[in-house]
Amino acid sequence: MRGYADLDIEEIAEWPLLAQVGAMIVLVILLQGAGYWFYLMPQTEHIEQLKAQEQTLKSTALIKANQAAAIPKLQAQLAELSQRYDYLSQQLPAQKELASMLASVNEVGLKNSLTFTRIDWGQKQNQPFLYRLPLNIELTGSYHDIGDFSQAIAQLPRIIHFDDVNWQRVSQESSTLHFRVQAYTYQLTPEVRDEP
Repeated sequence: MRGYADLDIEEIAEWPLLAQVGAMIVLVILLQGAGYWFYLMPQTEHIEQLKAQEQTLKSTALIKANQAAAIPKLQAQLAELSQRYDYLSQQLPAQKELASMLASVNEVGLKNSLTFTRIDWGQKQNQPFLYRLPLNIELTGSYHDIGDFSQAIAQLPRIIHFDDVNWQRVSQESSTLHFRVQAYTYQLTPEVRDEP
């Protein structure tokens, strides 16, 4: 009987049964190892990449679904903001309305028994999206009449904002006050006014 070291691969059919079975097991293991290494391992890596891609797509789809679900709410908010914008922009005077606005302020003062010493527009000031128009007002009258005037100005259809208010008595003995205020109104810049 030959030893296993003397076995020749070309005479495998003549090998003892135990050696043939051992060789077949080694061959099967080598084939399985090569199949795993060259076929299954790349397939497994590809499957893992597809799983990661699936998770990314699921996350993206969930985000898109949430965004789509929020669209009606956002549209309602946009419609409300648009209405507010329209309402506020209608309260801002156009250039051609400035003279009549000044006349309205003067008329309100006269109705409240006030005497104007100054009422005129200051220099237009640029701000983002707006022009700020200073309105210089100086007048004299009683405390209550000035209060009524201020309230009536707040109820005008155009926005007039009082700032830098200063008042003092005309004299120590008099109850008449000298009222000086820097008021402001605003205009949309032409680019903003032209937008739909």
